[in-house]
Amino acid sequence: MESLLKYALGQRRFEVYEPEIPSDHPPVVIVHGLLHRGIVMRTFAAALRRAGRKVYVYDYKTTRKPVEAHGVELADFLMKLDCPKLDIVTHSMGGLLTRVALDRLARQGRLDGIGRVVMLAPPHHGSEVASWWVSHFPPSRVLVRSLPDLADTPEAAVHRLPVPSGVEIGIIVGSRDSKVSESSTRLGTECDRVVIDSAHAFMMNKPEAQRLILNFLDFGCFEPDKIGKK
Repeated sequence: MESLLKYALGQRRFEVYEPEIPSDHPPVVIVHGLLHRGIVMRTFAAALRRAGRKVYVYDYKTTRKPVEAHGVELADFLMKLDCPKLDIVTHSMGGLLTRVALDRLARQGRLDGIGRVVMLAPPHHGSEVASWWVSHFPPSRVLVRSLPDLADTPEAAVHRLPVPSGVEIGIIVGSRDSKVSESSTRLGTECDRVVIDSAHAFMMNKPEAQRLILNFLDFGCFEPDKIGKK
């Protein structure tokens, strides 16, 4: 029987998945993207749990606040967890929240509590899809307050978000992603990146993505068996 506990911190909810087999691996915090909720990460969380990870599924209402405000709340959540070390896996906009959170942790001298970070399809340079909605449907700015931040136009807030350093980051890109381009996923400080056969949504549920994520969390690279091989 899966051990699943539900908690509430103010208006933010999260779920905890205990590992099937106890291990020394750091717990993993997973952060969903725009217009999703934590429930969409349950299949992925269960896969990490089977691999021996304790998992925190962070949940937030993506439409209510700008990206930076969401990131500050994520940082507060991470600091409240009683864990000496944490890994983080994000999908889409969740990667942008994590950039803000890592910067906040660094400013407070708490970055040493973060292990490795894997970002799936992060729109580090914005998204043409977000730009289209902002320009063609102005009410979207109010209905989805984080949407203007995700535009690929020069004035979008995404271009002013802090770029993390001092943390190992790996990036996974979907070859069929119609929402975030490959070039937009480039952060510049990542230590590894890989392209897989996937669309944007639910990339984290693909077995290939899960294999690569676990590799990076364990070894700091996606294909450790290929290191040194031609």
